[in-house]
Amino acid sequence: MDYDPVHARVAGRDPALPKPLAALFPDSFVESELGGIPKGWAIKSLDELTSYLNRGISPAYVEDGGVLVLNQKCVRDGRVDTAKGRRHDTGKKSITGRTLLSGDILVNSTGVGTLGRVAQIVDLDEDTIVDSHVTVVRADGTGTTWNFLGLALCAREAEIETLGEGSTGQTELSRSRLGRLPVITPGSRVLAEFDRLCLPLRKKVATNERSTRTLASVRDTLLPKLISGEVRVTDPERVIRERT
Repeated sequence: MDYDPVHARVAGRDPALPKPLAALFPDSFVESELGGIPKGWAIKSLDELTSYLNRGISPAYVEDGGVLVLNQKCVRDGRVDTAKGRRHDTGKKSITGRTLLSGDILVNSTGVGTLGRVAQIVDLDEDTIVDSHVTVVRADGTGTTWNFLGLALCAREAEIETLGEGSTGQTELSRSRLGRLPVITPGSRVLAEFDRLCLPLRKKVATNERSTRTLASVRDTLLPKLISGEVRVTDPERVIRERT
Protein backbone atom coordinates (compact mmCIF):
# COMPACT_ATOMS: atom_id res chain seq x y z
CA MET A 1 0.00 0.00 0.00
CA ASP A 2 1.28 3.49 -0.78
CA TYR A 3 -1.20 5.50 1.39
CA ASP A 4 -1.20 8.40 -1.09
CA PRO A 5 -4.26 10.16 0.42
CA VAL A 6 -2.73 9.97 3.91
CA HIS A 7 0.65 11.29 2.74
CA ALA A 8 -1.16 14.15 1.01
CA ARG A 9 -3.11 15.06 4.15
CA VAL A 10 0.02 14.89 6.31
CA ALA A 11 1.79 17.27 3.91
CA GLY A 12 -1.24 19.55 3.66
CA ARG A 13 -1.74 18.76 -0.02
CA ASP A 14 -4.97 18.08 -1.88
CA PRO A 15 -5.51 14.25 -1.87
CA ALA A 16 -7.13 14.59 -5.32
CA LEU A 17 -10.25 12.79 -4.08
CA PRO A 18 -13.82 13.96 -3.60
CA LYS A 19 -14.05 15.57 -0.17
CA PRO A 20 -16.28 12.84 1.35
CA LEU A 21 -13.71 10.21 0.33
CA ALA A 22 -10.70 12.27 1.41
CA ALA A 23 -12.26 12.75 4.84
CA LEU A 24 -12.24 8.99 5.41
CA PHE A 25 -8.43 8.93 5.51
CA PRO A 26 -6.47 10.01 8.59
CA ASP A 27 -3.93 12.85 8.54
CA SER A 28 -1.16 11.06 10.45
CA PHE A 29 0.76 7.80 10.74
CA VAL A 30 1.60 5.53 13.67
CA GLU A 31 4.50 3.10 13.97
CA SER A 32 3.87 -0.63 13.67
CA GLU A 33 5.76 -3.87 13.10
CA LEU A 34 5.46 -3.17 9.36
CA GLY A 35 6.54 0.46 9.60
CA GLY A 36 4.29 3.49 9.51
CA ILE A 37 0.59 2.84 8.92
CA PRO A 38 -2.32 5.30 8.91
CA LYS A 39 -3.66 6.18 12.35
CA GLY A 40 -6.71 4.09 13.20
CA TRP A 41 -5.70 1.23 10.90
CA ALA A 42 -4.58 -2.09 12.37
CA ILE A 43 -2.31 -5.04 11.70
CA LYS A 44 -3.70 -8.51 12.34
CA SER A 45 -2.59 -11.99 11.45
CA LEU A 46 -4.54 -13.79 8.75
CA ASP A 47 -5.70 -16.24 11.42
CA GLU A 48 -7.40 -13.39 13.27
CA LEU A 49 -9.32 -12.30 10.19
CA THR A 50 -10.64 -15.67 9.07
CA SER A 51 -13.35 -18.11 10.09
CA TYR A 52 -11.93 -20.89 7.92
CA LEU A 53 -8.33 -21.56 6.85
CA ASN A 54 -7.81 -25.12 5.62
CA ARG A 55 -6.61 -27.27 2.74
CA GLY A 56 -9.06 -29.23 0.61
CA ILE A 57 -9.55 -33.00 0.39
CA SER A 58 -7.91 -35.79 -1.60
CA PRO A 59 -10.68 -36.37 -4.15
CA ALA A 60 -12.13 -39.63 -5.42
CA TYR A 61 -12.24 -38.66 -9.08
CA VAL A 62 -15.08 -39.58 -11.38
CA GLU A 63 -15.64 -38.71 -15.04
CA ASP A 64 -19.30 -37.71 -14.77
CA GLY A 65 -21.56 -36.47 -11.99
CA GLY A 66 -20.24 -35.64 -8.55
CA VAL A 67 -19.11 -32.15 -7.61
CA LEU A 68 -16.58 -29.83 -9.19
CA VAL A 69 -13.05 -29.98 -7.72
CA LEU A 70 -10.68 -27.06 -8.27
CA ASN A 71 -6.95 -27.75 -8.34
CA GLN A 72 -3.81 -25.64 -8.66
CA LYS A 73 -4.21 -25.40 -12.44
CA CYS A 74 -7.48 -23.56 -11.83
CA VAL A 75 -5.73 -20.73 -9.95
CA ARG A 76 -3.76 -18.41 -12.22
CA ASP A 77 -3.42 -14.68 -12.90
CA GLY A 78 -5.70 -13.83 -9.99
CA ARG A 79 -8.60 -15.74 -11.55
CA VAL A 80 -10.34 -19.07 -11.06
CA ASP A 81 -10.68 -21.17 -14.22
CA THR A 82 -13.33 -23.80 -13.48
CA ALA A 83 -12.82 -25.39 -16.91
CA LYS A 84 -9.60 -26.98 -15.62
CA GLY A 85 -11.39 -28.60 -12.67
CA ARG A 86 -12.33 -32.27 -12.29
CA ARG A 87 -15.20 -34.15 -10.60
CA HIS A 88 -15.35 -35.80 -7.16
CA ASP A 89 -17.53 -38.78 -6.20
CA THR A 90 -19.33 -37.68 -3.03
CA GLY A 91 -20.44 -41.25 -2.39
CA LYS A 92 -16.83 -42.25 -1.70
CA LYS A 93 -15.83 -39.27 0.42
CA SER A 94 -18.05 -36.72 2.14
CA ILE A 95 -17.72 -33.02 1.37
CA THR A 96 -19.69 -31.84 4.40
CA GLY A 97 -18.34 -28.46 5.46
CA ARG A 98 -16.01 -28.34 2.46
CA THR A 99 -18.06 -26.57 -0.21
CA LEU A 100 -16.82 -23.16 -1.27
CA LEU A 101 -18.67 -19.92 -0.62
CA SER A 102 -18.67 -16.69 -2.59
CA GLY A 103 -15.77 -14.63 -1.29
CA ASP A 104 -13.51 -17.59 -0.50
CA ILE A 105 -9.85 -17.02 -1.35
CA LEU A 106 -7.85 -19.88 -2.89
CA VAL A 107 -4.09 -20.14 -2.27
CA ASN A 108 -1.97 -22.69 -4.12
CA SER A 109 0.04 -24.45 -1.43
CA THR A 110 2.43 -26.96 -3.03
CA GLY A 111 5.23 -27.00 -5.57
CA VAL A 112 7.74 -24.53 -6.95
CA GLY A 113 6.17 -22.29 -9.58
CA THR A 114 2.61 -22.86 -8.41
CA LEU A 115 2.83 -22.25 -4.66
CA GLY A 116 1.62 -18.79 -3.70
CA ARG A 117 -0.76 -18.16 -6.57
CA VAL A 118 -3.97 -16.57 -5.28
CA ALA A 119 -7.47 -16.12 -6.68
CA GLN A 120 -10.90 -15.41 -5.23
CA ILE A 121 -14.31 -16.94 -5.76
CA VAL A 122 -16.77 -14.16 -6.59
CA ASP A 123 -19.45 -16.28 -8.24
CA LEU A 124 -20.19 -20.02 -8.34
CA ASP A 125 -22.25 -22.02 -10.85
CA GLU A 126 -22.51 -25.17 -8.70
CA ASP A 127 -21.32 -26.88 -5.52
CA THR A 128 -17.54 -26.77 -5.62
CA ILE A 129 -14.62 -27.94 -3.48
CA VAL A 130 -10.82 -27.79 -3.72
CA ASP A 131 -8.25 -30.56 -3.58
CA SER A 132 -5.54 -30.97 -0.95
CA HIS A 133 -3.02 -28.78 -2.80
CA VAL A 134 -5.14 -25.64 -2.36
CA THR A 135 -5.83 -23.72 0.86
CA VAL A 136 -9.19 -22.02 1.35
CA VAL A 137 -9.14 -18.68 3.20
CA ARG A 138 -12.53 -17.38 4.36
CA ALA A 139 -12.85 -13.90 5.89
CA ASP A 140 -14.85 -13.80 9.12
CA GLY A 141 -16.44 -10.44 8.22
CA THR A 142 -15.42 -8.67 11.43
CA GLY A 143 -11.87 -7.34 11.06
CA THR A 144 -12.12 -6.92 7.31
CA THR A 145 -14.35 -7.76 4.34
CA TRP A 146 -13.90 -10.67 1.95
CA ASN A 147 -13.58 -8.24 -0.95
CA PHE A 148 -10.71 -6.27 0.58
CA LEU A 149 -8.94 -9.35 1.97
CA GLY A 150 -9.09 -11.17 -1.36
CA LEU A 151 -7.62 -8.27 -3.31
CA ALA A 152 -4.99 -7.69 -0.61
CA LEU A 153 -3.79 -11.31 -0.79
CA CYS A 154 -3.86 -11.37 -4.59
CA ALA A 155 -1.40 -8.46 -4.51
CA ARG A 156 0.98 -10.42 -2.25
CA GLU A 157 1.55 -13.59 -4.27
CA ALA A 158 5.34 -13.15 -4.37
CA GLU A 159 5.47 -12.71 -0.59
CA ILE A 160 3.23 -15.72 0.04
CA GLU A 161 5.44 -17.83 -2.22
CA THR A 162 8.41 -17.18 0.12
CA LEU A 163 6.48 -18.77 3.01
CA GLY A 164 6.85 -22.21 1.46
CA GLU A 165 9.09 -24.77 3.19
CA GLY A 166 10.79 -27.93 1.96
CA SER A 167 13.13 -29.11 -0.77
CA THR A 168 12.90 -28.20 -4.43
CA GLY A 169 9.86 -29.83 -5.98
CA GLN A 170 8.43 -30.67 -2.55
CA THR A 171 7.75 -27.16 -1.30
CA GLU A 172 4.71 -26.85 0.96
CA LEU A 173 2.86 -23.89 2.44
CA SER A 174 1.60 -24.84 5.88
CA ARG A 175 -1.60 -23.55 7.37
CA SER A 176 0.28 -22.16 10.37
CA ARG A 177 2.74 -20.10 8.31
CA LEU A 178 -0.01 -18.72 6.11
CA GLY A 179 -2.10 -17.97 9.18
CA ARG A 180 0.68 -15.84 10.67
CA LEU A 181 0.84 -13.58 7.61
CA PRO A 182 0.33 -9.99 8.83
CA VAL A 183 -2.45 -8.06 7.10
CA ILE A 184 -3.01 -4.31 7.31
CA THR A 185 -6.71 -3.52 7.75
CA PRO A 186 -8.26 -0.08 7.19
CA GLY A 187 -10.95 1.40 9.38
CA SER A 188 -14.54 0.23 8.91
CA ARG A 189 -15.65 3.40 7.08
CA VAL A 190 -12.87 3.06 4.51
CA LEU A 191 -13.71 -0.63 4.02
CA ALA A 192 -17.40 0.13 3.54
CA GLU A 193 -16.70 2.79 0.93
CA PHE A 194 -14.15 0.58 -0.81
CA ASP A 195 -16.70 -2.24 -1.08
CA ARG A 196 -19.40 0.15 -2.29
CA LEU A 197 -17.22 1.27 -5.18
CA CYS A 198 -15.40 -1.96 -5.97
CA LEU A 199 -17.84 -4.84 -5.43
CA PRO A 200 -20.28 -3.94 -8.23
CA LEU A 201 -17.37 -3.94 -10.70
CA ARG A 202 -16.10 -7.34 -9.55
CA LYS A 203 -19.60 -8.82 -9.66
CA LYS A 204 -20.08 -7.48 -13.18
CA VAL A 205 -16.83 -9.16 -14.23
CA ALA A 206 -18.05 -12.42 -12.68
CA THR A 207 -21.37 -12.14 -14.53
CA ASN A 208 -19.58 -11.54 -17.83
CA GLU A 209 -17.32 -14.55 -17.22
CA ARG A 210 -20.37 -16.72 -16.50
CA SER A 211 -21.94 -15.58 -19.81
CA THR A 212 -18.71 -16.37 -21.62
CA ARG A 213 -18.68 -19.89 -20.19
CA THR A 214 -22.29 -20.41 -21.27
CA LEU A 215 -21.61 -19.20 -24.81
CA ALA A 216 -18.49 -21.37 -25.06
CA SER A 217 -20.50 -24.41 -23.96
CA VAL A 218 -23.18 -23.73 -26.58
CA ARG A 219 -20.51 -23.26 -29.24
CA ASP A 220 -18.73 -26.50 -28.33
CA THR A 221 -22.04 -28.37 -28.46
CA LEU A 222 -23.29 -26.95 -31.73
CA LEU A 223 -20.11 -26.64 -33.79
CA PRO A 224 -19.53 -30.39 -34.37
CA LYS A 225 -23.19 -30.79 -35.32
CA LEU A 226 -22.98 -27.90 -37.80
CA ILE A 227 -19.80 -29.29 -39.34
CA SER A 228 -21.28 -32.79 -39.66
CA GLY A 229 -24.53 -31.47 -41.14
CA GLU A 230 -26.61 -32.83 -38.27
CA VAL A 231 -27.81 -29.26 -37.66
CA ARG A 232 -28.33 -26.84 -40.55
CA VAL A 233 -28.78 -23.08 -40.67
CA THR A 234 -31.32 -22.41 -43.40
CA ASP A 235 -30.71 -18.67 -43.63
CA PRO A 236 -27.16 -17.87 -42.42
CA GLU A 237 -27.29 -14.25 -43.62
CA ARG A 238 -30.38 -13.62 -41.46
CA VAL A 239 -28.68 -15.19 -38.46
CA ILE A 240 -25.63 -12.96 -38.93
CA ARG A 241 -27.85 -9.87 -39.23
CA GLU A 242 -29.71 -10.75 -36.07
CA ARG A 243 -26.48 -11.31 -34.13
CA THR A 244 -24.98 -8.00 -35.29
